[in-house]
Amino acid sequence: MSIIQHDNKVHQNTCTIAEMNRQVSESAAIAAGGGSAVVAAAIKASTATYFRAVIASCVANGIESAVFRQGLFELSGSRT
Repeated sequence: MSIIQHDNKVHQNTCTIAEMNRQVSESAAIAAGGGSAVVAAAIKASTATYFRAVIASCVANGIESAVFRQGLFELSGSRT
């Protein structure tokens, strides 16, 4: 992911924290090892958590969240 730059600094800070948490979670999953499916599932879960945090921040701050909702939708594999 990348760092979100926004005029709304509360939103920007929330997104930065969400990204840091995602990176820590993914690093921990990789360090813990296990099969590739286990690591992939942990990475997918941390990415979903990231998207949910950013979407919640968008909603709370009156910012358009469609692109993040689409990312979460595609991550879930619910595409047709």
